[in-house]
Amino acid sequence: MNAIITTKNVWKSFGREESRKVDAVKDVTIEILKGRKTALGGPSGSGKTTLLGLMMLLTTPTKGKIFIEGEDVSMISEVFRAKIRREKIGLILQANYLLPHLTAVENVALPKLCTDVPRKQAEKIARDKLEQLDLGHRLSFRVAELSGGEQQRVSIARALINNPKILIADEPGSSIDKKLTMDLLKLLDKMVKDDAMTIILASHNSRILDWADQTFMMDEGKIV
Repeated sequence: MNAIITTKNVWKSFGREESRKVDAVKDVTIEILKGRKTALGGPSGSGKTTLLGLMMLLTTPTKGKIFIEGEDVSMISEVFRAKIRREKIGLILQANYLLPHLTAVENVALPKLCTDVPRKQAEKIARDKLEQLDLGHRLSFRVAELSGGEQQRVSIARALINNPKILIADEPGSSIDKKLTMDLLKLLDKMVKDDAMTIILASHNSRILDWADQTFMMDEGKIV
């Protein structure tokens, strides 16, 4: 099975002075298989979120190479990183970053509006995504009027608005209970089955680690 993301001997360091330098990711080489569910596990501070940020193209490696669909994206410009994120990657972060003054539909439509799609068309696509996630009855609700699980699904719909090949999530079950976590995993299973989507999750939740097709454990910035 083909790798959709590959990291080769990737390092990420913070701090300019040698005495204060912190190596958050150390010499990581992994392959993320296309159309599979991959989990990054490990304790807090192990480097999961930093490695995820590298694969999200939110930052660049200090050393090493990152490939997406065979293309070396290690040191491309922010303009091209943003283009790849917009076209290929859906992001679900620990905080949902929904805008409280907007409705569910308006929040989900935002990434589509950034691609110069007319508002009416963007909001129609957003409604379709929300209805697929059983939120058709919450389209005009603002964030404060939604439950935690509903807010999570709105953030997922927003991540899916541009039909990404890759969905990357950082601690997706951290703010919801056991039942909602299981509902989320069932939903992600459906995406893999129906759309051949590649899903990458960072988590220390044992249920999520057991659910994944492949799991990489991290500690002190290394794969262990």
